[in-house]
Amino acid sequence: MPEKTYIVRLFFRNALHIGSPRSGAGVESSLDFIHSDTLWAAIANYWAIIGSANGISFKDFLDSFRRGNNDESTKSSNVPLFTISSAFLFSVKGRDSRYCLPKPLSVSFGLSQLNQPDKRSNESKQFAKTLKSSRFISREHFAGWQEFTRPMGRSVFLEQSERIGDDAIRPQSAIDRLTNNSNLFHSALTYMEPVSDRDGLYFLVRTADDSVVGALETVLQVIIDAGGIGGDVSSGCGELRSCTIRQIQDDDDSWACLRGPENPNAHCLLSLCIPSSTAHSSDQYVAYDTVIRKGWTGSLSTTMQRKRKTVHMLSEGSVLVSREPGCLVTLTPDLNVTPEWRGLHDIYRYGFAFLVPIRINLND
Repeated sequence: MPEKTYIVRLFFRNALHIGSPRSGAGVESSLDFIHSDTLWAAIANYWAIIGSANGISFKDFLDSFRRGNNDESTKSSNVPLFTISSAFLFSVKGRDSRYCLPKPLSVSFGLSQLNQPDKRSNESKQFAKTLKSSRFISREHFAGWQEFTRPMGRSVFLEQSERIGDDAIRPQSAIDRLTNNSNLFHSALTYMEPVSDRDGLYFLVRTADDSVVGALETVLQVIIDAGGIGGDVSSGCGELRSCTIRQIQDDDDSWACLRGPENPNAHCLLSLCIPSSTAHSSDQYVAYDTVIRKGWTGSLSTTMQRKRKTVHMLSEGSVLVSREPGCLVTLTPDLNVTPEWRGLHDIYRYGFAFLVPIRINLND
């Protein structure tokens, strides 16, 4: 059965706090998007709590991702139940809609050697710094980047002022368990339009199993009713107000970026990715960045928390020549070091790749 692609839109009741490894002194910084591994962990946690969703047991859910790894013994069924992108900002106002996507890390056509020298020089002088500092671009500009046929510096520059959501800093107090002294720190938050379905986050899902949509609807409804996504959930952050799931049809031109250009020669990540094999040579990675993923176990199935193993992952926007599938890795605490974890469940990090085709100049 061919894969179908769905868009899941999340609308938040209040603030959102997604922890970032780049924090300042006394400040817990926050991202305004959600990495794919955090999304998958939230889905997995609540799927485990309810046991089964739309006829898919949690065991079958988890086994599909474990089989998805490049294991010779399970090569006949090495496709996970679904793959997801990271969750990015979107805004819908009347007939106008804006969906953000990660800026590809490859060289754009305007700065490429294939562009005319005088035009390339002009593009570099005016827009190189802006393009370098921009983390996200609209899906329309993303599609233009994929096509690799025209400069986009000015249009990308103009859209940077159209920010979705608002940032804020909230003071908080922590009590030292030994001395009862109060310690002040600050958390960064992201606020989106709370009263209407105009601003929020969205992520993409690919699956060949039609029952996945109903299962995700069930799990997300549990999160809406009794949970949240991200950090500081006990303080009201990350509470979902509602969500929608809609299939993206193959002929939907507004999402032409998912099909990509004609004759693509590379792939761009819309998710984090853990390479499925260390045997890949570095020349398969055209332009990439890495993200450090660490933190606490954060399981809803046990009250015990322990530090997770640190993993380096390819970031959103990384451009690869090969179609890297990614994998699921086990981060279960070493029982020799953490014997108290004995008898508890395994810990995983989701690292499957959500890729879209792109065209680049390999000589840039």
